[in-house]
Amino acid sequence: MNKHQQSGMTTLLITSMLLIVALLFSLASYKNLFYQIKRTQNEVLARQAHWAAEGGLECGFAAIQDAGSISGARPTFNACETSLKLADVDVDVDNYINSEYDNISSKALKKKIKLSSSIAGAIQSRSDLKLVGAYTISPDVEDINSDNKYKCVAIRFSKEITIKGALVSSINPTGTGKVSYDKFPPGGECSASYQTDTNKETGSWDIDKSTSTDNPSESGVFRLDLVRDKLFDPFESFFGDKRSELENIKKEFEVIAGSKSNEINKRCDKLISVAFTLNDKVWVEGDCDLLDADYLNKMDVIHKNKPKVLVIENGIIAKWASADFTGSVYHLIDPIIYPVSDLKSKWNVMPTNTQISTFVENHSVYIDGGSFNTTGGIVFDTPGGLTTIMGGMNLSYDRGKNPLPINNKITWQQGSWHDF
Repeated sequence: MNKHQQSGMTTLLITSMLLIVALLFSLASYKNLFYQIKRTQNEVLARQAHWAAEGGLECGFAAIQDAGSISGARPTFNACETSLKLADVDVDVDNYINSEYDNISSKALKKKIKLSSSIAGAIQSRSDLKLVGAYTISPDVEDINSDNKYKCVAIRFSKEITIKGALVSSINPTGTGKVSYDKFPPGGECSASYQTDTNKETGSWDIDKSTSTDNPSESGVFRLDLVRDKLFDPFESFFGDKRSELENIKKEFEVIAGSKSNEINKRCDKLISVAFTLNDKVWVEGDCDLLDADYLNKMDVIHKNKPKVLVIENGIIAKWASADFTGSVYHLIDPIIYPVSDLKSKWNVMPTNTQISTFVENHSVYIDGGSFNTTGGIVFDTPGGLTTIMGGMNLSYDRGKNPLPINNKITWQQGSWHDF
């Protein structure tokens, strides 16, 4: 074999070796490429599963927002599961929305929501509140307490409460009404520190005490179901919108002018009862003397099972007899529009003044010589005023007797998502 042949074979051998090495590198590269493609496909599927599960969280959140409560939304979670092809959408006892996708790929997510209930309180008052007589209140419920009983709220107030008589607050054991706390079970009980019973505490049905001297406490005459809340504003919680939207809110109501007349066809209670034949929401503008509330009582007998809302705006209210009302009453005064500092001249022209004159004070905005048994609660949004009720009351609170939607605010718990 000559020298040139040996050189050619060497070259061929080296070339072959290089080709083999290149082929091996190519095969390795293709293997890695296939691996990367497969990995990318898996990541895409994983992200698709993640996005689908996130969609379930958002769908559940929107359902709760629309319903206003978790229990009200739960029947609609099936629609979220079907539309997004999810295995499960639900909310656990700790308020985590759980969403699970289990199709081509699997993913389970959970995020916590914060459910801020509408402001609790069977009676809510931004005015001073004077209660004369015996009062029994089956209260609203705000939250669960550490003893696994409940934080009940009979009265939420921003100024002072004076009791001349007695006040007993306890859940009606036979009651079936709705309360603000969504998870309150049938047969639930108020914690002892959230049950005011002035008769039990003092042995008297005729006390004369005020929260200015006897502040609500866990073991005092007044318990924690009387909630002092100096900054609370019931408007948005009640109407579901800001005060700046007042005129738009009123469009949903039958709006009428108030009356101080005792003529049969001009009586304020008669005008209100007629308005309620047109709409279950009535808005009265100006002073309103309800007299003996005869027409309200007749209306309530006829429409006992029909919840109603009565708003009386920028006017004083008088009544000298008891009235039953299936629904909610909201007394609204803007002190800038309707000053409450010197109102005696207005009371002098109210027909009911002859029955209630001894209780009229300069800042009196509401005087009731009977009682207003409003099953859906009563709100005195009358800052700077004085509300006086003299006939006692038996109020068994039921949030369901208010036809306005429950305005729970649903938000994601801070930190549950990325809060950058």
